[in-house]
Amino acid sequence: MSAVSPLLELTSDAWRVRLAPSLGGSIIDAQWRGHDVLRPTTDEHLAAALVRKSACYPLVPFSNRVGYGRFEFDGHAYTLQPNFPNEPHAIHGVGFQREWAVASHSDTALDLRLSHTPDASWPFAFEARQRFGIEGDTLTLTLSITNLDARRAPAGLGWHPFFPLHTELGDTRLATQWESMLVSGPDQLPCERVAPPALQALDATVIDNCFTGWSRTASIDAPHHRIDIAASDALRCAVLFRPEGQPFYAFEPVSHPNNALNGIEPSMHVLEPGATLAAQMRFTLSPPTTESARTQS
Repeated sequence: MSAVSPLLELTSDAWRVRLAPSLGGSIIDAQWRGHDVLRPTTDEHLAAALVRKSACYPLVPFSNRVGYGRFEFDGHAYTLQPNFPNEPHAIHGVGFQREWAVASHSDTALDLRLSHTPDASWPFAFEARQRFGIEGDTLTLTLSITNLDARRAPAGLGWHPFFPLHTELGDTRLATQWESMLVSGPDQLPCERVAPPALQALDATVIDNCFTGWSRTASIDAPHHRIDIAASDALRCAVLFRPEGQPFYAFEPVSHPNNALNGIEPSMHVLEPGATLAAQMRFTLSPPTTESARTQS
């Protein structure tokens, strides 16, 4: 990916959000009342155009892994080019590795577009659109994909937001509901479906799993604020990723589970030519829950 072009900003009394259309249509940082809501991108990572080190990037036309980059659809076999170093799989689609065009920009909203022609990374033509908006204490993200191909096409989408941990200031806790957890094998592909474990403080958690039957709502109690997350119906799953020893975690609302193109349910959406799949996610911020209130909940 080429060098990052000038950043664009959304600003209000409550929010300051910086975005990089040329860096995968990603969010560079997002602050609410002076505090980082998302893990901010460092100057070094921005200069090196490392989109995976950004605060949040879009997942389109699929989320997570397509096992060994291979799948069959409508009687045809397809092979995708691996796109992560030292990984045999195709991961997270193509949107985060492309430059997005600016369709419109104001102080409180940004619209981006991406046109994809079939290539080794994805064999179907599509147009994707993103919209970022701030209003009051809410940041709203909208993402859509339209099938521009002459054939039916599988389609998926979601987001990969990273959140900071401030262990020295107190625990960060995630509250949500889901029906099952997918356990991955040594190849990092789902191999078993189990009952989800009880959620612990994220500061003490090491996890990288996809959850299905997600309730589409969640709350995050962090030292500086509370985040209430509301997602639209298309986002049926979520991935929780907290690597050991790192001061961040990711909570990723997505439309389908890992390796859904190879039979993991629920399957990806299928779009007829000209059809569109859209999703929305809202972050509503409020002052932090007190420690005593957390203990009593």
